[in-house]
Amino acid sequence: MKLLLRKIYPILIIALCLGLFMRTYQSTARFLYAHDNDLASWIVKDVVIDHHLRLIGQETSAKGIFIGPLFYYLLIPFYLVSHMDPIGSLAYSQIISLASIVSLFYVMYRLYNPKTAGIAALLYAGSYLISQTEREVVPTTSVMLWSIWFFYSVNLIFQGKKSGILIAAILLGLVWHINLALFLLSPIIILGVFLNHQKFHVSDLLKPLIILIIMCIPLFIFETRHSFIQTKSLTNTIFSIFNETHQPMQSLSSKISHVITYASKNATRIFIVPEINLTEGLIPLSLFLLLLLLLFTKKIPGYTGIIFILWMGLYILFFTLHPINLSEYYLNGMNIFWIIILALGLASISPKIITAVILAIFILSNIKSLLISTVNASGYLQKKALVDYIYQDSMLHGYPCVSISYITQPGYNFGYRYFIFLKNLKTAPVISGAPVYSIVFPHSLIDRIDISFGALGLVLPDYSRYDKAGIKASCSGQNSNLTDPMFGFTK
Repeated sequence: MKLLLRKIYPILIIALCLGLFMRTYQSTARFLYAHDNDLASWIVKDVVIDHHLRLIGQETSAKGIFIGPLFYYLLIPFYLVSHMDPIGSLAYSQIISLASIVSLFYVMYRLYNPKTAGIAALLYAGSYLISQTEREVVPTTSVMLWSIWFFYSVNLIFQGKKSGILIAAILLGLVWHINLALFLLSPIIILGVFLNHQKFHVSDLLKPLIILIIMCIPLFIFETRHSFIQTKSLTNTIFSIFNETHQPMQSLSSKISHVITYASKNATRIFIVPEINLTEGLIPLSLFLLLLLLLFTKKIPGYTGIIFILWMGLYILFFTLHPINLSEYYLNGMNIFWIIILALGLASISPKIITAVILAIFILSNIKSLLISTVNASGYLQKKALVDYIYQDSMLHGYPCVSISYITQPGYNFGYRYFIFLKNLKTAPVISGAPVYSIVFPHSLIDRIDISFGALGLVLPDYSRYDKAGIKASCSGQNSNLTDPMFGFTK
């Protein structure tokens, strides 16, 4: 046993160190801090400072449907440690990513063998795409962690083990808090129970059902209080999906091609660094053929193929029929399977030196991609410094409030309000007559900027235009930074 542990733990420790480096290298400089981060900060403020216990988080891209509040409550300790500075939230995503590496190692160890577990952990930890995805501090950060444990649970169910149903119930109870698309995988649970119905009894389903209901109580309370707004929105979404099925075959064919292209792009970028241009369908096709080979040679059980086909098929079918404007992150729930397949394939290669060389090339190329990748100079550091400057300049000139305008494309005017709140900087609408500070991104949109903060520019007020009496009158109203509506934020 001690010999086995000595073989296992070094691999896991190496994977954790690799994963930590890939996710923390220049973490502050690479913290993009966009609208979702600003919104999360605002919701944490709403709970901690405004003492508003929330039943929901932000509104999703589907109108009337919200993310559950768990993510925001989990952020609170990190904000408190960092004195309400959003930089503390980076620790949340880092802990989630390390938990994912350990979980993948554990799951693959329990389902297969230590060698496969070590390879899977190294692939996951060293992937440039996965590491950059897990740097994001958003509700969907934990999608990969959820997917790992869901894969474990459905394997247990297909093996006829009752613990699999219990784990699946807990995971389904978390779906609302992470990404509703994960619920698409629930039919795999149903099929697993059906195929092994002789091993399960009604009483075996009772405890998981109770747990699922308890975990959904916040959702039930919110729906009851708000006239079942999400239920109605979800119903409308389902009807829209059925309407999509009546579209011409050419339109559906185009959409399914679009979904497969995005899924293939994700699968490719997990393993192939951005500097290498590779036909996007080559990697997923190769991995699918590898899965067939593993099944044919009985290196893995036959139900793994069923799980894979359903896992991928349900995602592709749903997003083909759904009218939503698709992005790659909607398909992140598919990514873990590609890593599992490759890990199983590499573990079966003999001699071991070939696997070691492949892993070394993979890890070194992904580390190189991280080191040479450019830093987006319009994130946390730049936005915080810009707002700090506006505050200092306004205090220097004795302004009781300021107006802030944005010279940028729609969507890039977000990510500043929480920093403005932290400085206790009162703002008024641009039309009020208060001194106007203009934030510019990118610089090329105008001929002149006064000060630059990385990729962000700032145009200072024309100080000569303002007098104390006029500024005082303009600032007599409410603090618009606190009272103006925020996109995606609901009390």
